[in-house]
Amino acid sequence: MKTIKTINFLIILLSIFTATAQYPGDHSPYQSIPVPTVPGLPAYGQSVLDNSVPDPIQITRITEVYNYNDGNGNPQVWYPTHEYSKTQVWNANQTLYKIRSWKVYDADTYQEVQNIGASSLYPAYWSNVNPDLIWSFKENGEITKHFVSTNTTQVVGNITNASGNSYEYVKLGPGEGNMDKNDHYVALVGKDGLDMDVIIYDLQNLQTVFTKKFVGCWQNGGSSFPHYVDWVSVSQSGDYVVIMWDHNTTSQSNPYVENGQDHYGVEVYNTQDMQYLRRLIHYGNHGDLGYATDGDEVLVQFYGTQQNGLYMYKLNGNGTTAIIQHPDFGVDGHVSCRNINRPGWAYITHGDAAQSGQMLAVKLDNTGTVEYFGHHYSSNTSYGQSAMASASPNGDKICFKSDFGTGPNTNPSVVYSFFANLDPASPVEEQQFVEVRIYPNPANNIINVQSAESIKNVSIYTITGQKLKHQDAFKSKNMTIDIQNFAKGIYLLKLKTIKGIVTKRISIK
Repeated sequence: MKTIKTINFLIILLSIFTATAQYPGDHSPYQSIPVPTVPGLPAYGQSVLDNSVPDPIQITRITEVYNYNDGNGNPQVWYPTHEYSKTQVWNANQTLYKIRSWKVYDADTYQEVQNIGASSLYPAYWSNVNPDLIWSFKENGEITKHFVSTNTTQVVGNITNASGNSYEYVKLGPGEGNMDKNDHYVALVGKDGLDMDVIIYDLQNLQTVFTKKFVGCWQNGGSSFPHYVDWVSVSQSGDYVVIMWDHNTTSQSNPYVENGQDHYGVEVYNTQDMQYLRRLIHYGNHGDLGYATDGDEVLVQFYGTQQNGLYMYKLNGNGTTAIIQHPDFGVDGHVSCRNINRPGWAYITHGDAAQSGQMLAVKLDNTGTVEYFGHHYSSNTSYGQSAMASASPNGDKICFKSDFGTGPNTNPSVVYSFFANLDPASPVEEQQFVEVRIYPNPANNIINVQSAESIKNVSIYTITGQKLKHQDAFKSKNMTIDIQNFAKGIYLLKLKTIKGIVTKRISIK
């Protein structure tokens, strides 16, 4: 196990030298690709390739079975995996990953870095901005910060009701909520007898901003879930709070009623005062909150009452888009928009082999563009074996669960977590074999490009993989690129010639 000093060094070093994000090629329209022959289960830390999709995908196993003795000394078996499609697996700069609220691992070597403890931070969420920080929102109302580099935890807040008493339970979500992308706001729900309080908490100033009570909303829902609500979450900007009402207990014909207001489907509220703004859709299904390509915040979900489609609903009320309509996009799947550094995409898991069992990045516009991240190979014969792919912050990797075809269900279910990403040896990735000169570098207003081979086009990306500029060259060997509107910083210039692809790091001052 690494020492704390080494951990601290790695976090600082890898925060500076961020790896270039690589993605599979874009394709439209979506194609159903049947599950190929399932490869042998790779060993812990080892990889296999999925060559059935347009660009080969590398699949690496990142968890191992855990054997232990219970309190009575009886041997037990546990298959630890990541939690859910809407829970971030990686830290902010993707140098570390965690398995539930238990252990932290090095994202390159898959070796354990720190054993947090099975329950001390449950439930735990990576900070979206600080790669060293894990937030914990405990059921007893405590809010804590855990710093990986020093292995220290501190209680920074405590949620209480209007009378100053503790809630019976405090939940983030429950289960499907997230902080905003800046670690500013979080929406928690508190069980106060039969009532449900939605608590807007400011993580920067460590204080409650607003509490809205929904009388009788928890009812007999038990400890984990209110009777009438599926989940509550702030949007990625922090401007909105979204409530997905449970479609099993509420509907347009049978709403939950609060102060004369009918509640059902998916509703949007203002974060600062929990004022009701609008209903996005009358039927809520599995979905996540992200950004469309035009910068508007959206809910992306499988429709629900109309099968076989992926839809996005703008939180500002400016429209609904049917992104893809295809039999593979049924309700037995998951949506992840945890790719906060790659807005404009959602990551989709097709649950069953009958739905092609694929994992995809889907562009959030009206083009139907997808990127194929391979198959998950899971039998999906139990909830624990559901793939539930979660995107990395840069969106260049997916973490998913699989039994690698070993179903049907066993007790305990055999299941491991895996990473899926573009095969590093794939020709889609940049190959440094074309003679190119780029000057000046650092640059102020323009960059000149000279190539020994005819240039097809040049693109400029942020270091997190977001394309900022594209310019065609029409097979010239010389180009001038205007960069005067770019902010100061480090960028990646990708040059495509008739004989290959080159990526160069450029500095704009």
